[in-house]
Amino acid sequence: MRSRTSLVVLSVLLILFSSPSVMTAQAHTASTFTVLVQENGFSQQSPVIIQNDSIIWHNTDNSSNLSHRLVYDHDGDGFYNGTFDWDSGELFADCETDENNTQIDSNCSTSFFVEFDTNWTVGNYSYQDIRSDGSIVNATIVLQADVGEHEEPYAPPIGSTFGLVEDENEAAGDEESSLEPEQLLLYVAGFTGGTSLILIAILMMRTSSKNAPNEEE
Repeated sequence: MRSRTSLVVLSVLLILFSSPSVMTAQAHTASTFTVLVQENGFSQQSPVIIQNDSIIWHNTDNSSNLSHRLVYDHDGDGFYNGTFDWDSGELFADCETDENNTQIDSNCSTSFFVEFDTNWTVGNYSYQDIRSDGSIVNATIVLQADVGEHEEPYAPPIGSTFGLVEDENEAAGDEESSLEPEQLLLYVAGFTGGTSLILIAILMMRTSSKNAPNEEE
């Protein structure tokens, strides 16, 4: 029983240290969120996303005849060329194409994409939409940590076993495996002693039968 218990303990330890998914939460599946740039603002003013998610902005403002420029100044120097700065350039409602549906102006763009990987720290990011008429619309992105919210962190409870299916026939064995070593030794000693007495009795009976006088004589 003790060897079986030792095997179970060893299996648990191997699973704990060899499988990162047991102790840590699974990272969530990255998603891309769409934000529409509209005449009266954004379709989502403060979207909440998780690290490794992305946002794609689409300019759908085809009524005011304005272009939109999305900018973020991470280092606050007044320019949009830093490592974590962004500048979408002018975004138009549509781009002119030729008869083959090929975009005529390669610099024309209607959308802008930013991926918020783990280099982006958790927090709120305020950015601006600078319109071609000089007006400005402010918005915020709420970035949360990727801590596997879609899957609860899992750690096996104390005493858990892996790869063992218990049934009624194994219940007694499980009870014995939980005995203290001293109790196990007493049981083994008692069983050994009882077996020895039985063997001695059998030997005595065999010896007596050999020494008994033959009835035919």
